Amino acid sequence: MNIESLSRLIEGTDVSTFRSLVTMILPLIGIKDANYCDGPYDGGKDFNIVKNIGQGIEIGIQISVEKNWQKKIMNDAAKLKSKYNANVMYFISSRRIPEGSFEQIRERIMSEQGVAVTKYDNQAIAGRLINNGEVNNALLQLGIDTKTESPTGSNYLSAKNEAVSSLLLFNKDSQDLRERFFESILKSHLSRLEFCKRNTLIEEIKNHYNFDNNQAIKLKSSIDRLLQKSEIVSKGGILRLSPEEQKLYSGLRQTTELGLRTLESEFSQKVKSLSLNIDKDTEDLLLRNFLDLTIHLSSNEYSIYEKSTENNIAYKSIKEIISSKFGHDNSQDIFSSLSEFFAQNEFTKHIACSKLYEAFLNTNSSHLINALGGTESLNVYIDSSVFIPIICGLLYESVEDRYSKSGASLYKLISDHKFNAIIPSDYIEEVASHLIEACRDYKHIVETDIDLSHSGNAFVSHYSTIRQSGRAISFEDYVKVFGIRLNQISENMEDKLFWKIRDRASSEISKISAKYGFTTEQYHVEYLESKINHFQDFLYSHNINRAAILVRHDAKVIAYLSGDQVPSGFVKVLCTWDKAHSMLNPEGLDGYFVMHPVAIIDYLSLASGNSNSTGISHLLDFASLQADKDLELSAKIWDAIAKIEKDNLSDAEMMTKAKNFQEHYLKKYANDEDAMEQLDERTATEWMSWRA
Repeated sequence: MNIESLSRLIEGTDVSTFRSLVTMILPLIGIKDANYCDGPYDGGKDFNIVKNIGQGIEIGIQISVEKNWQKKIMNDAAKLKSKYNANVMYFISSRRIPEGSFEQIRERIMSEQGVAVTKYDNQAIAGRLINNGEVNNALLQLGIDTKTESPTGSNYLSAKNEAVSSLLLFNKDSQDLRERFFESILKSHLSRLEFCKRNTLIEEIKNHYNFDNNQAIKLKSSIDRLLQKSEIVSKGGILRLSPEEQKLYSGLRQTTELGLRTLESEFSQKVKSLSLNIDKDTEDLLLRNFLDLTIHLSSNEYSIYEKSTENNIAYKSIKEIISSKFGHDNSQDIFSSLSEFFAQNEFTKHIACSKLYEAFLNTNSSHLINALGGTESLNVYIDSSVFIPIICGLLYESVEDRYSKSGASLYKLISDHKFNAIIPSDYIEEVASHLIEACRDYKHIVETDIDLSHSGNAFVSHYSTIRQSGRAISFEDYVKVFGIRLNQISENMEDKLFWKIRDRASSEISKISAKYGFTTEQYHVEYLESKINHFQDFLYSHNINRAAILVRHDAKVIAYLSGDQVPSGFVKVLCTWDKAHSMLNPEGLDGYFVMHPVAIIDYLSLASGNSNSTGISHLLDFASLQADKDLELSAKIWDAIAKIEKDNLSDAEMMTKAKNFQEHYLKKYANDEDAMEQLDERTATEWMSWRA
């Protein structure tokens, strides 16, 4: 993951600097007798031809810093073949060369010129430097000071970070992920010591990470495996890393330090680009607080999503600095911009990974660990709250609210075949009912100037957002795609008609979802009534009110996931924003696990080393949550009014009263946290009084 910092530095080199870097790299890839010879009489070759007389191989070595590497590689191969009869070419580029594009050109060169081409791009070069502990020497070639300590300090340069680097960069086999992490932790700690006794090493790691006795036993077995693989050597009861592993971990440490220095430099540039006039000490404090906030967000239990992070010390410090320097009105925009910066930074992603892997260690199920690590099959069961933003974004367009953004990221993981995406049929019914309620309660206001982009009804929220963005579509046409006719739905419609429309919409939504790779499953559960009663008792005990039909749906899904109907070898995860499910089954002891979308996204992208195009979802989602507060409050007021008034909102006088009430309520309770907690009940009561 933090290989990116070094790769970017290599990409930015000029010809002269890159030439020196290649001279360092060649012995690391097995070519020890190549000399640079570029000049007016070189015949087009960059290094002298390397000959292996015994095997009849003549190797040409060409370097490139050009963006158009395709043209350069074709021309270089033709020159080497025609002038020197070379049959092998090493093409070393400072740029990133995608495998797919290279493979096509490699085959063409072999067919037309008879030259076998091997390429080393900036990532391959960075990997070799890290593997051989040559990062600092390379940085010196690049003119970068490696001796000056980072002002941020060494809090973020732990052995654990190196262990995570090792997992992400060099160890992709199917070995149990937890075993791999224990082995990496051992090697990382040992790399910082010249030698260590076995028991001393175990005790140091156990105390540093607060491991329990069972985890200490795993450390002992991990040492035995490493000794068998000769990655650790033992002599007289003293343990040392093998020379090869020592080089590798030295390179990882150097690269992690480079990542932090790169972050500091890029953050300074970001601060300047935002015209934030702050001194260096304040800048460093902001950087540390954002890293600490990332650690806090990523270290929450994987099955629980808490909004209490607003009380986190690092977040409070960030808000105080920004508000005091630039004013309260500007603080949210600045916080969002800086959050986006840190969420996309490679070093920050690496810090987040370290916390995610800690959660791996504290998870009781090795099956969940391996499923999230990609070595076991994963079934993700998606509830209605998660599914609606996904399907709306696919059918129309994805929007920028937090639910839609997480939905789009989830769907990318589905498309990349990271897991099997399953929608229980009961949740499909909820989706259809949600759509009918949108038609019944909001049809008189959804096409007005009222901002409903943060409505509690996900369909209304999505439609309002795309309409504000300029999408010319009527609400009638919008819902028709799902099999709904707007003119058939009214406040006084009979239950029989409601069920008929719901079933038709459910069928249509199931067909649509199948086109996008979702599977709809129908469950038959024995003793369902007792399961319903059990779940209802649980909800009552936690003061959670829920409609009977929703309790029935959840109870059926819970019963199915808790049972043994899914074949062995599949790990079951319920993906939901509903905290009640996490409270019911917080540790996954009931045969399945509960995770909110943001956690799944970060585990399956960041923690598996696939984060090049994604940021830290925990941080991005938290920033969105803060930015949307005022808009969510306004939309929730309209939600409460719409559920009460329905068709009455077609009356102009009633609509005026509703708008006046919304403005009054916002002013009255905007900064009242208790009012926010009781919003639905309090809004309904005060609205009834207001309109009288």
